[in-house]
Amino acid sequence: MVTWTQVLQMITDGPDLPMQGTVVERDAANSTQAESFAVVGAVPMFVGAADSARIWRHGLKLRVENSSGAPVFISDGVVAWDFAGHQDAPRKGNVNNLRYLGSAQFLFNRRGATEWTGDDFTRPTGPPEEVTYLGRDCWAIELAPPERKPHPMQLVVDAETGMFLAQRVDAVGYSYSFAELSLGGELDDDLFRWTGPSVSDEELKRRRMAEHEQREVEKRRWFEHEVTNQVLRVRVPMDLTPERMFAIDEDSGAFEAGLKGGNLARRRRSELEWKPGWVGVVHRWSTPEFDWAITVRDVELDEKSLADIRGRLHPGVAVDRISSVVVDPDRRRGPV
Repeated sequence: MVTWTQVLQMITDGPDLPMQGTVVERDAANSTQAESFAVVGAVPMFVGAADSARIWRHGLKLRVENSSGAPVFISDGVVAWDFAGHQDAPRKGNVNNLRYLGSAQFLFNRRGATEWTGDDFTRPTGPPEEVTYLGRDCWAIELAPPERKPHPMQLVVDAETGMFLAQRVDAVGYSYSFAELSLGGELDDDLFRWTGPSVSDEELKRRRMAEHEQREVEKRRWFEHEVTNQVLRVRVPMDLTPERMFAIDEDSGAFEAGLKGGNLARRRRSELEWKPGWVGVVHRWSTPEFDWAITVRDVELDEKSLADIRGRLHPGVAVDRISSVVVDPDRRRGPV
Protein backbone atom coordinates (compact mmCIF):
# COMPACT_ATOMS: atom_id res chain seq x y z
CA MET A 1 0.00 0.00 0.00
CA VAL A 2 1.38 3.41 -0.98
CA THR A 3 2.34 5.85 1.78
CA TRP A 4 1.85 9.61 1.95
CA THR A 5 5.62 10.08 1.72
CA GLN A 6 5.72 8.18 -1.57
CA VAL A 7 2.80 10.19 -2.97
CA LEU A 8 4.41 13.45 -1.87
CA GLN A 9 7.66 12.53 -3.63
CA MET A 10 5.73 11.84 -6.83
CA ILE A 11 3.82 15.14 -6.52
CA THR A 12 7.02 17.16 -6.23
CA ASP A 13 9.40 15.18 -8.45
CA GLY A 14 7.24 13.12 -10.82
CA PRO A 15 7.88 12.94 -14.57
CA ASP A 16 6.82 16.00 -16.55
CA LEU A 17 4.84 14.57 -19.47
CA PRO A 18 3.14 16.62 -22.17
CA MET A 19 -0.55 16.94 -21.37
CA GLN A 20 -3.77 18.29 -22.80
CA GLY A 21 -7.21 18.38 -21.26
CA THR A 22 -10.37 20.26 -20.43
CA VAL A 23 -10.99 21.76 -16.99
CA VAL A 24 -14.46 21.83 -15.43
CA GLU A 25 -15.45 24.13 -12.57
CA ARG A 26 -18.23 23.09 -10.20
CA ASP A 27 -20.17 25.76 -8.31
CA ALA A 28 -19.36 29.01 -10.12
CA ALA A 29 -20.64 30.93 -7.10
CA ASN A 30 -17.23 30.27 -5.57
CA SER A 31 -15.35 31.63 -8.58
CA THR A 32 -13.80 34.44 -6.52
CA GLN A 33 -11.82 31.83 -4.60
CA ALA A 34 -11.32 29.65 -7.67
CA GLU A 35 -9.56 32.14 -9.93
CA SER A 36 -6.06 31.20 -11.06
CA PHE A 37 -3.42 33.71 -12.09
CA ALA A 38 0.09 33.61 -13.50
CA VAL A 39 2.30 36.60 -12.66
CA VAL A 40 5.01 37.47 -15.16
CA GLY A 41 7.66 40.04 -14.29
CA ALA A 42 6.94 43.19 -12.36
CA VAL A 43 3.55 43.72 -14.02
CA PRO A 44 1.04 40.85 -13.55
CA MET A 45 -0.15 38.74 -16.46
CA PHE A 46 -3.19 36.63 -15.63
CA VAL A 47 -4.40 33.23 -16.77
CA GLY A 48 -7.68 31.85 -15.45
CA ALA A 49 -9.06 28.32 -15.47
CA ALA A 50 -12.68 29.15 -16.25
CA ASP A 51 -15.26 26.43 -16.73
CA SER A 52 -14.56 24.34 -19.88
CA ALA A 53 -11.11 25.85 -20.36
CA ARG A 54 -8.82 23.76 -22.57
CA ILE A 55 -5.20 23.39 -21.44
CA TRP A 56 -2.01 22.19 -23.12
CA ARG A 57 1.13 22.05 -21.00
CA HIS A 58 4.68 20.75 -21.15
CA GLY A 59 7.02 22.15 -18.51
CA LEU A 60 6.83 25.95 -18.61
CA LYS A 61 5.11 25.83 -21.98
CA LEU A 62 1.41 26.53 -21.54
CA ARG A 63 -1.63 27.23 -23.68
CA VAL A 64 -5.09 28.00 -22.30
CA GLU A 65 -8.18 28.46 -24.46
CA ASN A 66 -11.72 29.35 -23.44
CA SER A 67 -14.75 27.18 -24.23
CA SER A 68 -15.07 28.88 -27.65
CA GLY A 69 -11.52 27.94 -28.64
CA ALA A 70 -10.13 31.47 -28.36
CA PRO A 71 -6.68 31.74 -26.74
CA VAL A 72 -6.55 33.12 -23.20
CA PHE A 73 -2.86 32.68 -22.39
CA ILE A 74 0.12 31.28 -24.32
CA SER A 75 3.72 30.77 -23.21
CA ASP A 76 6.63 29.09 -24.96
CA GLY A 77 8.57 28.96 -21.70
CA VAL A 78 10.41 32.23 -22.43
CA VAL A 79 7.79 34.62 -23.78
CA ALA A 80 4.14 34.90 -22.69
CA TRP A 81 1.12 36.33 -24.47
CA ASP A 82 -1.86 37.45 -22.36
CA PHE A 83 -5.08 37.76 -24.39
CA ALA A 84 -7.33 39.06 -21.59
CA GLY A 85 -9.10 42.16 -22.89
CA HIS A 86 -7.16 42.27 -26.17
CA GLN A 87 -7.82 39.21 -28.31
CA ASP A 88 -6.44 40.58 -31.58
CA ALA A 89 -3.16 41.95 -30.18
CA PRO A 90 -2.27 40.23 -26.88
CA ARG A 91 0.08 41.69 -24.35
CA LYS A 92 3.59 40.23 -24.73
CA GLY A 93 5.86 39.76 -21.71
CA ASN A 94 8.76 37.76 -20.31
CA VAL A 95 8.22 34.63 -18.18
CA ASN A 96 11.47 34.64 -16.19
CA ASN A 97 9.42 35.54 -13.11
CA LEU A 98 6.51 33.22 -13.82
CA ARG A 99 4.51 31.94 -10.86
CA TYR A 100 0.94 30.74 -10.45
CA LEU A 101 -1.76 31.83 -8.02
CA GLY A 102 -5.30 30.77 -7.22
CA SER A 103 -7.24 27.65 -6.28
CA ALA A 104 -6.72 25.89 -9.63
CA GLN A 105 -3.04 26.73 -9.96
CA PHE A 106 -1.82 23.15 -9.55
CA LEU A 107 -3.83 21.95 -12.54
CA PHE A 108 -1.41 24.22 -14.43
CA ASN A 109 1.76 23.81 -12.46
CA ARG A 110 3.42 21.29 -10.13
CA ARG A 111 3.40 22.07 -6.41
CA GLY A 112 7.06 22.31 -5.34
CA ALA A 113 8.67 20.77 -2.27
CA THR A 114 8.93 24.09 -0.40
CA GLU A 115 5.16 24.54 -0.65
CA TRP A 116 4.57 21.48 1.53
CA THR A 117 6.03 23.10 4.63
CA GLY A 118 3.82 24.73 7.24
CA ASP A 119 0.19 23.77 7.77
CA ASP A 120 -1.67 25.28 4.78
CA PHE A 121 -3.21 22.08 3.34
CA THR A 122 0.04 20.13 3.70
CA ARG A 123 -1.01 17.27 6.02
CA PRO A 124 -3.26 14.35 5.05
CA THR A 125 -6.16 13.36 7.28
CA GLY A 126 -5.57 9.69 6.45
CA PRO A 127 -3.66 7.32 4.15
CA PRO A 128 -3.89 7.72 0.34
CA GLU A 129 -6.65 5.72 -1.31
CA GLU A 130 -6.07 4.00 -4.65
CA VAL A 131 -8.75 5.05 -7.18
CA THR A 132 -9.33 5.23 -10.93
CA TYR A 133 -10.01 8.63 -12.50
CA LEU A 134 -10.46 9.29 -16.23
CA GLY A 135 -9.27 5.72 -16.79
CA ARG A 136 -5.97 6.35 -15.00
CA ASP A 137 -4.53 4.92 -11.79
CA CYS A 138 -4.70 7.66 -9.16
CA TRP A 139 -4.56 8.37 -5.45
CA ALA A 140 -7.30 10.17 -3.55
CA ILE A 141 -6.05 12.26 -0.63
CA GLU A 142 -7.73 14.59 1.84
CA LEU A 143 -5.63 17.44 3.30
CA ALA A 144 -6.38 18.99 6.67
CA PRO A 145 -7.03 22.76 6.69
CA PRO A 146 -4.98 25.21 8.75
CA GLU A 147 -6.69 26.66 11.83
CA ARG A 148 -7.78 29.78 9.94
CA LYS A 149 -9.75 27.78 7.33
CA PRO A 150 -12.86 25.71 8.06
CA HIS A 151 -12.86 22.81 5.59
CA PRO A 152 -10.45 20.11 4.35
CA MET A 153 -9.41 19.84 0.70
CA GLN A 154 -9.69 16.71 -1.46
CA LEU A 155 -7.17 15.89 -4.21
CA VAL A 156 -6.94 13.31 -6.97
CA VAL A 157 -3.29 12.72 -7.91
CA ASP A 158 -2.16 10.87 -11.05
CA ALA A 159 -0.04 7.87 -10.00
CA GLU A 160 2.26 8.01 -13.06
CA THR A 161 3.14 11.72 -13.01
CA GLY A 162 2.08 13.10 -9.61
CA MET A 163 -0.08 15.72 -11.38
CA PHE A 164 -3.25 16.98 -9.72
CA LEU A 165 -6.24 15.88 -11.78
CA ALA A 166 -8.89 17.25 -9.40
CA GLN A 167 -8.98 19.63 -6.47
CA ARG A 168 -12.16 19.87 -4.40
CA VAL A 169 -13.66 21.26 -1.22
CA ASP A 170 -16.59 18.89 -0.81
CA ALA A 171 -17.98 20.71 2.24
CA VAL A 172 -18.96 23.69 0.05
CA GLY A 173 -19.51 21.79 -3.22
CA TYR A 174 -16.61 23.44 -5.04
CA SER A 175 -14.08 21.84 -7.38
CA TYR A 176 -11.74 22.27 -10.32
CA SER A 177 -11.02 19.06 -12.19
CA PHE A 178 -10.07 17.64 -15.56
CA ALA A 179 -13.09 16.32 -17.41
CA GLU A 180 -10.88 14.84 -20.12
CA LEU A 181 -7.13 14.33 -20.16
CA SER A 182 -4.36 13.00 -22.39
CA LEU A 183 -0.82 12.48 -21.08
CA GLY A 184 2.31 11.74 -23.08
CA GLY A 185 2.86 11.82 -26.81
CA GLU A 186 4.03 14.90 -28.71
CA LEU A 187 2.68 18.44 -28.67
CA ASP A 188 3.31 20.77 -31.60
CA ASP A 189 5.53 23.69 -30.52
CA ASP A 190 3.30 25.99 -32.58
CA LEU A 191 0.66 25.54 -29.84
CA PHE A 192 2.91 27.53 -27.51
CA ARG A 193 3.70 30.44 -29.84
CA TRP A 194 1.77 33.46 -31.06
CA THR A 195 2.86 34.85 -34.44
CA GLY A 196 0.20 37.53 -34.82
CA PRO A 197 0.41 41.16 -33.65
CA SER A 198 1.11 41.81 -29.96
CA VAL A 199 1.77 44.70 -27.60
CA SER A 200 4.92 44.79 -25.46
CA ASP A 201 4.90 45.73 -21.78
CA GLU A 202 6.78 48.92 -22.67
CA GLU A 203 4.22 49.93 -25.30
CA LEU A 204 1.36 49.09 -22.95
CA LYS A 205 2.94 51.27 -20.26
CA ARG A 206 3.26 54.16 -22.73
CA ARG A 207 -0.37 53.77 -23.78
CA ARG A 208 -1.58 53.75 -20.17
CA MET A 209 0.50 56.83 -19.39
CA ALA A 210 -0.91 58.63 -22.43
CA GLU A 211 -4.45 57.64 -21.43
CA HIS A 212 -3.82 58.88 -17.89
CA GLU A 213 -2.47 62.20 -19.14
CA GLN A 214 -5.45 62.59 -21.47
CA ARG A 215 -7.87 61.96 -18.57
CA GLU A 216 -6.06 64.61 -16.52
CA VAL A 217 -6.37 67.10 -19.40
CA GLU A 218 -10.09 66.36 -19.64
CA LYS A 219 -10.52 66.88 -15.89
CA ARG A 220 -8.74 70.24 -16.06
CA ARG A 221 -10.91 71.27 -19.00
CA TRP A 222 -14.02 70.35 -16.99
CA PHE A 223 -12.84 72.51 -14.08
CA GLU A 224 -12.12 75.45 -16.38
CA HIS A 225 -15.56 75.13 -18.00
CA GLU A 226 -17.69 74.33 -14.96
CA VAL A 227 -15.85 76.23 -12.21
CA THR A 228 -13.41 78.89 -13.44
CA ASN A 229 -10.66 79.40 -15.97
CA GLN A 230 -9.03 82.15 -13.92
CA VAL A 231 -5.53 81.61 -12.51
CA LEU A 232 -5.97 80.88 -8.79
CA ARG A 233 -2.60 82.21 -7.70
CA VAL A 234 -2.51 83.86 -4.29
CA ARG A 235 0.25 85.05 -2.01
CA VAL A 236 0.40 83.23 1.31
CA PRO A 237 2.67 83.81 4.33
CA MET A 238 5.55 81.37 4.79
CA ASP A 239 7.76 80.87 7.82
CA LEU A 240 11.27 80.17 6.52
CA THR A 241 12.94 80.28 9.92
CA PRO A 242 15.44 77.37 10.04
CA GLU A 243 14.23 74.39 12.07
CA ARG A 244 17.55 72.57 12.02
CA MET A 245 21.18 73.50 11.33
CA PHE A 246 22.83 70.71 9.38
CA ALA A 247 26.29 72.25 9.12
CA ILE A 248 28.12 75.40 10.27
CA ASP A 249 31.63 76.57 9.37
CA GLU A 250 32.45 79.37 11.81
CA ASP A 251 35.67 80.28 10.01
CA SER A 252 34.07 80.92 6.61
CA GLY A 253 30.50 81.67 7.70
CA ALA A 254 29.12 78.84 5.54
CA PHE A 255 26.10 76.88 6.72
CA GLU A 256 23.28 74.59 5.61
CA ALA A 257 19.89 74.76 7.36
CA GLY A 258 16.66 72.81 7.14
CA LEU A 259 13.46 74.83 6.71
CA LYS A 260 9.83 73.77 6.88
CA GLY A 261 9.73 71.92 3.58
CA GLY A 262 12.99 73.23 2.24
CA ASN A 263 16.67 74.14 2.67
CA LEU A 264 18.81 77.28 2.92
CA ALA A 265 22.60 77.46 2.56
CA ARG A 266 25.45 79.81 1.92
CA ARG A 267 29.21 79.61 1.34
CA ARG A 268 32.04 82.05 0.79
CA ARG A 269 31.74 83.67 -2.64
CA SER A 270 33.58 81.57 -5.17
CA GLU A 271 33.97 81.02 -8.87
CA LEU A 272 33.86 77.26 -8.31
CA GLU A 273 30.70 75.36 -9.32
CA TRP A 274 28.24 74.91 -6.46
CA LYS A 275 25.47 72.29 -6.58
CA PRO A 276 23.70 71.72 -3.27
CA GLY A 277 22.44 68.14 -2.94
CA TRP A 278 18.77 69.08 -3.13
CA VAL A 279 15.91 68.04 -5.40
CA GLY A 280 13.47 70.53 -6.89
CA VAL A 281 13.80 74.19 -7.88
CA VAL A 282 16.98 75.64 -6.39
CA HIS A 283 17.32 79.45 -6.40
CA ARG A 284 20.84 80.92 -6.16
CA TRP A 285 22.35 84.37 -5.89
CA SER A 286 25.52 86.04 -4.62
CA THR A 287 26.45 89.00 -2.48
CA PRO A 288 29.97 90.48 -2.40
CA GLU A 289 30.82 88.14 0.50
CA PHE A 290 28.70 84.98 0.06
CA ASP A 291 26.98 82.64 -2.40
CA TRP A 292 23.40 81.78 -1.32
CA ALA A 293 20.94 79.00 -2.23
CA ILE A 294 17.38 78.17 -1.19
CA THR A 295 14.74 75.61 -2.15
CA VAL A 296 11.16 75.28 -0.89
CA ARG A 297 9.16 72.20 -1.81
CA ASP A 298 5.52 72.43 -2.90
CA VAL A 299 5.69 76.26 -3.11
CA GLU A 300 6.66 78.40 -6.09
CA LEU A 301 8.92 81.29 -5.08
CA ASP A 302 8.42 84.16 -7.52
CA GLU A 303 10.86 87.05 -7.91
CA LYS A 304 8.97 89.24 -5.45
CA SER A 305 9.13 86.50 -2.79
CA LEU A 306 12.83 85.91 -3.45
CA ALA A 307 13.55 89.64 -3.23
CA ASP A 308 11.73 89.71 0.11
CA ILE A 309 13.81 86.75 1.38
CA ARG A 310 17.07 88.36 0.26
CA GLY A 311 16.05 91.62 1.92
CA ARG A 312 15.58 89.80 5.22
CA LEU A 313 18.78 87.75 4.99
CA HIS A 314 21.11 90.62 4.06
CA PRO A 315 19.21 93.93 3.91
CA GLY A 316 20.70 96.61 1.71
CA VAL A 317 23.46 94.37 0.33
CA ALA A 318 24.00 94.28 -3.44
CA VAL A 319 23.02 91.05 -5.23
CA ASP A 320 24.26 89.52 -8.48
CA ARG A 321 24.57 86.10 -10.22
CA ILE A 322 20.86 85.39 -9.71
CA SER A 323 19.74 82.03 -11.19
CA SER A 324 17.33 79.13 -10.71
CA VAL A 325 17.80 75.49 -11.66
CA VAL A 326 15.54 72.43 -11.52
CA VAL A 327 17.36 69.44 -10.01
CA ASP A 328 15.88 65.95 -10.47
CA PRO A 329 16.88 62.92 -8.34
CA ASP A 330 19.25 61.53 -11.01
CA ARG A 331 21.26 64.77 -11.01
CA ARG A 332 21.41 65.14 -7.24
CA ARG A 333 24.89 65.58 -5.83
CA GLY A 334 26.39 65.42 -2.34
CA PRO A 335 25.84 67.89 0.52
CA VAL A 336 26.78 71.56 0.37
